[in-house]
Amino acid sequence: MKRPGSPATCSPAKSPKLVHHSPDDVEADENSYILPCSPRDDGLFCLPVSGPPLMFDFGPVPVTAELARKQQKYLADAWDLLKPAIKIILDDKYDKSKDINCRKIYNAVERACFGDPGKLQLQLFDLIKHQCEPHVSAVMRSLEKQSSDLSVFLPLVYTSWLDFKRKMMFLSDLAMYQRCDGITLWSVCQKLFHKQLSMSPQLQDQLITGILGLITDERFGKNANHTTDLLMNLMDMFHGVSKDVFEKPFLDSTSKFYAEEAEQVLQQSDISQYLKFAEGILHAEETKCVKDYFFFASCSLQLMEVLASRLLEAHAGFLEEGFMLLMDESLIDDLRRMYRLFYTADLVDYIDRFLRSYIMAKGEGARQESSLHDLHTRIANIWRQCFREDDLLDKTIRDSFEGMGLHVPGEFSDQEQWEEED
Repeated sequence: MKRPGSPATCSPAKSPKLVHHSPDDVEADENSYILPCSPRDDGLFCLPVSGPPLMFDFGPVPVTAELARKQQKYLADAWDLLKPAIKIILDDKYDKSKDINCRKIYNAVERACFGDPGKLQLQLFDLIKHQCEPHVSAVMRSLEKQSSDLSVFLPLVYTSWLDFKRKMMFLSDLAMYQRCDGITLWSVCQKLFHKQLSMSPQLQDQLITGILGLITDERFGKNANHTTDLLMNLMDMFHGVSKDVFEKPFLDSTSKFYAEEAEQVLQQSDISQYLKFAEGILHAEETKCVKDYFFFASCSLQLMEVLASRLLEAHAGFLEEGFMLLMDESLIDDLRRMYRLFYTADLVDYIDRFLRSYIMAKGEGARQESSLHDLHTRIANIWRQCFREDDLLDKTIRDSFEGMGLHVPGEFSDQEQWEEED
């Protein structure tokens, strides 16, 4: 009776080939991993290389001393088969006289992990990791030699990363592609890559500098199609890495970029154009941080704070002057946009300050002209249309007009009575 999830039998009519495609969006020919089987392997099974991870329910098996000895023997037998296969995979050297008997290796690994799959598979993962470590170290040393020229260095890192993923995904298929207490062989190998990268701080810093440069190019609209694929795969390398590695450089780079951008826009724009610019930037960066710059998602709140600081707080004087103009002209759309920006950035206190200053500046003249009531009516209408009936701003309006001698009826008064004092 065939075990559920068993690999399909290869046809004996011809020598089967094991083809593994990388999950990356690159040409299939570049990512095909083909290992020829000799005629003596006809009729053997080949591993599946796609579909959901295989799951095995071995159930609890009491581990006796005798069983423990057998398990260690089975593990040693599996490793004797798997170790040379790993070397072939890592070296990309295929020889028909050294065919990988996929079914034999797969069965050996399955037998080795039977009974206590968690403990034994972690032992196997550890053996694989140590076998792969010299290979990854050699890759890093090779990349270090090219790190001075980013135009050469970044594509080389990109190619090396895709090649490593291809090999590790094939190895995962070969050595039971399943989870062990939330851990997969791929995650173990990925951490190995990160470890070797972190052991070369200069290489890691250069890589992050290159990634930030690509992000800056995207912000300028340069080479969008070419940059996106390269950028996404380079950022993919940092899954599982501590955010401290990239968070500060990313935020510092963003802060510097938009500080310069804001200054240029201010010199060429009026208040209405600047508000549209700031709104577009906040929306675009928040979207990219979640969808595209996914390894920066953990610092999305800090990113919004940086943008608010550079686009809003740093130019509070200009924005206050603009607020006065917008209020004078009752430009509803722009006032809504300004409130929305400051509200999103949790900076409504700035709008409160602008509004208080505006009422004080206009109130004395209106008082002398006995038109405080009209001024209040106009500002109250703007408050309802543009400021989402914000309670803080409502209190500011009431307190300001009360201070000038105009009684503003409460929310639940039966009849509004206006009293102006000379």
